[in-house]
This record gives sequence, structure tokens and C-alpha cells, in this order.
Amino acid sequence: MRNYFDFHKSLTSKLIILVWLYVCNANFVVAENPRPLRALLIAGGCCHDYANQQRIIQEGIQSRANVRVDVYWTDNSTTAPIFPLYSKLNWAEEYDIVIHDECGARIDDPALVNRITQIHKRIPAVHLHCAMHSFRTGGDEWFRHIGLQSSGHGPQQPIQIEFTAEDHPITRNLQDWKTEKEELYNNVKLFGAKPLAMGKQEIPGAKSRIDQAVVAWTNETQGAKSFSTTLGHNTNTVQDDRYLDLITCGLLWACDQLNSDYLVPYEGEQTTTFIDKEKYKAGSSTDLGMAPKDATLVKVTSSSTQFGHPAYHALDGKDSTRWCANGASYPQSITMEFQVPQTLKQLSIRWEFEDRQYEALIEGSDSSGAWTTLHRGTLKGSQAIDLDPPNKLSHVRITGLASQGGGWCSIKEILPRGENLKNLWPADPSNKNEFVPLQADRFESAGNNTPKIIHLSAEDEQNLLREVSVPD
Repeated sequence: MRNYFDFHKSLTSKLIILVWLYVCNANFVVAENPRPLRALLIAGGCCHDYANQQRIIQEGIQSRANVRVDVYWTDNSTTAPIFPLYSKLNWAEEYDIVIHDECGARIDDPALVNRITQIHKRIPAVHLHCAMHSFRTGGDEWFRHIGLQSSGHGPQQPIQIEFTAEDHPITRNLQDWKTEKEELYNNVKLFGAKPLAMGKQEIPGAKSRIDQAVVAWTNETQGAKSFSTTLGHNTNTVQDDRYLDLITCGLLWACDQLNSDYLVPYEGEQTTTFIDKEKYKAGSSTDLGMAPKDATLVKVTSSSTQFGHPAYHALDGKDSTRWCANGASYPQSITMEFQVPQTLKQLSIRWEFEDRQYEALIEGSDSSGAWTTLHRGTLKGSQAIDLDPPNKLSHVRITGLASQGGGWCSIKEILPRGENLKNLWPADPSNKNEFVPLQADRFESAGNNTPKIIHLSAEDEQNLLREVSVPD
């Protein structure tokens, strides 16, 4: 936070108000104690430092504008975080604007997304970073709401920001700048977005290139106004004063309050609602069939897992599924534990992106528990690696060390070959005592239970029937 935003110092306060008015090009009109705007910041999901970022955004906006920012966030780091608030029809009625900072690509319930977009016919919105990649239902309702469709991003490299709408109230006096490492989201299609800023990112490597995309825009075609920016992956960007200036001006513009009445700090209370991932959980399921009788059972675990891409997907025999680590950081590993130790002769790895090179380490472990390096080097596509382990292996671990050209550690299929190696089938890794196959029918041994008669005491029966009334 810049020193001149320390409004607790009277002299600094007077100076910064003048500077801040100039930055947002507001007309200086004095009003008597305007009601603070009420904003709801919704944050959480995959791949970001929401524990710190939600607090930085809340404090950053409140120190710049007369806006109360209530926070509703979860520590659920999957791509399908649960936000119970969205189950309500009028979930944002008490707010003047909603700030969407979710990262939930697999929040794909059309009814839920419709509840969100319908309320924004009347209530303005701000969309930050991964909100653009959330709510993927298979249709374009969410993309039309925000005004632009994005499907992915490149590696984390600095982005040069150039404000192109020089006369727009939001950006008129903001200065171009260059971020630290950031993600540049692509632009698939514009649905009514009016660009405010472009981002240019230099991608290093043997085939270096410069990517360019819209990184900030407005949309006035779907009811209430909205402001969006794809910037804000890393906390260093989120806490940058230039970023906080941008989203504060965007918020006030969407509320039609980009003026001197609201370009003063908020002084008052606010609430933070925390949605504990341990309390609110999605049901689990598998997408496997029934295990063949002659299957070689293998427990598959990983260093981390993105929701929807579990470790066993790397061993399910399907090219349409994959294991993916929960983030872009390296190293990431996936480990196979065989029910019966195996003599492996060869191993193939089908990476998600066959045109990229991955630096990988392959290790094996026998019954002694000692790990031996079987291969280390650069792999690409579905390259087969010859193995010559000294003993039969009970475990094989594949560690992705780096990816050239960006991308998370993600494997479609692992194909080990060896003596007497039958059809591989994933086993339940949570069962530490035995190898039990993962199967699609979750109710094979539970669910269809024989009804039981339970005798209640008179007191229990009275408590059970307390709210029951018999009509006349």
C-alpha cells in the first residue's frame, strides 16, 4: 500500500484525496455523508492464494473508496469449490455490486449459473482473473455475461499493460505498467466487451513469440454494468497499487459512482464469511467400470490433484481422461504401488500436451523400500523408456521436474510393460491394508440395505412425534 494512502495521517489524507481524484478523473463535487456502497467479494477455488488475496482486495478497495467490502470465501482449492450462497434465488439482494474472484471451471450446474447471471441483470459486477475461466456449463451464458470468452493461458511471464481506451473514466489517467510474472488469458470471442487495456507477453524459448490479448474491459450489454480484468493470478500483482487502483475505479464506474463522493476511504465495519472445505464437501464418485477378474491391481497416488483429474485417471486405459496436479508448480509426482511386485521392462508416458517437452525423473522401489533411479531426462509425447531394474518393483514413481513452454504436470496414461503384467486396474489408495479395486458401482456393498425394525423408548418416540399434528 502506498504511503499516501495512509488516511490515518491528516496531512497525507488531504494530499491523497486530491491525487486520487486526479487518477480517476472525477468531478469534485462535495456531498454530505453519502451512504457507503456495499460490495460482496466472493473468492476461492483452484490455484490461487485466496487466503491472502481476498484480504488484500478488501483492504485495498476500502482504503481507496467509500465501499464496504464483505467477503465470502472458501479454502476449497479444487476447480469445483462449494459456495452455499449460490443456492439462494436472491443471493445478492442486499448488495450494490458483487466482485467475482472464484476459480471454478467445474462449477457447471446450468441452474446455478443462471441464478448468478439473472441477478446481474440488476446488480453490477466486477470479475477478476480466474472468474473468466469459471462456470463452464458447455454453453456461453457466463461468457455473454462477462462479455468475453477465454479458454486458457500461457506460461507465467511479465505482461506489458497498455491502456487503449484513453478517454474512458476508468483508465483516463492510469499509467501503463509491466507486471511481474503473470498469466495472460487468451481471447476466444468477444460478446460485447469494450476493451480498456491490452496485454503483451513475451514467451521465451527456441520458438520465442509475443502473445497479445485484451486484459481489461467493460460490458453494458447484459443488464447491469460490469468491469472485468484477467490480471491477478499472483499475490504480487494483486497487492500492486496500480492493480488496486484499476479495480477500484472499475467498481465505482460499474455503480455509476466514480466521483468525489466515493473517492474517500471507507470507515466502518465489514464481515468475512469463511466456508470451510471440511464442512462443505461434494460427493465422491468414480467413472470406472467393473474390474476384470485377471486385473493387476495398482494403487495410484500423487503429490497433488486437480479436482476432476484424479491420480487413477493415469491408469484407467482412457485417452480422454488424465491426472493433473493442482497447480503450475514443479516438482509434481505420481506413484504406482503394485499388488504383486513386477519385473518392468518398459514404460511409456502419454503427457497431456504431446508437443511439449517435460523434464522427468522415474524411480523404482523394491520390497526394501529403497528408491533407485531408472531414468532421468527430457521426455516428449508418448516416448517409451527401456528399463532394467535390478529387482522386482513394488513401487514406481514418476516426478515431473519442469515443463518447457509452460503447462501443469498432467499425464493422460502411464503404460508399464513387463513379465506377467496383466490388465492394470486402479485400486483404492485409501485402503492401507489390502488391494480393493475401484469400481463404478458404489452401492455394491452398501446402499441397498435390508430394512431394520428399531424399537424406541417411550421418551424417544415422544421426541420423534413432538412436531406431528393430526388434522381434525
